[in-house]
Amino acid sequence: MILRQTLHTSPAIAASYLFGCGSKGVGVVVDPVAEAQFYLDSASELGMQIRYVIDTHVHADHVSTGRELADGAGAAYLLHESVDAAFSFDRVDDGDRLESLVAAS
Repeated sequence: MILRQTLHTSPAIAASYLFGCGSKGVGVVVDPVAEAQFYLDSASELGMQIRYVIDTHVHADHVSTGRELADGAGAAYLLHESVDAAFSFDRVDDGDRLESLVAAS
C-alpha cells in the first residue's frame, strides 16, 4: 500500500491524497486541487496508473481539479450519489467498494 498526502496552500488550504497498490500498479487520487499533471507525474513515479479520482465534497471553497485529472488519466470520476451536478460523473454511495465497481465495469 502506497499513501501520499499533499498539503496545498493555494488557492485554499487543503489536502489531497494519492494511494494505491504498487504491485498491481493502480492508484486513486482523493480531493485533487493541484494541476492534473502533478498527480499524473506522482503516480507515474510510483509506477501506478490512476484508476479513480474521488472528490469527497463539492462546495464553493473547494477548488477541485478532479474532472480534469480523471479525463487526463482516463479514470472514473466518483462523487457521492447525492451530488446534484450539471456534469457527468460516476455515482457512489456509502459502503460501495471500488473493487466492486471495477468488476461491474
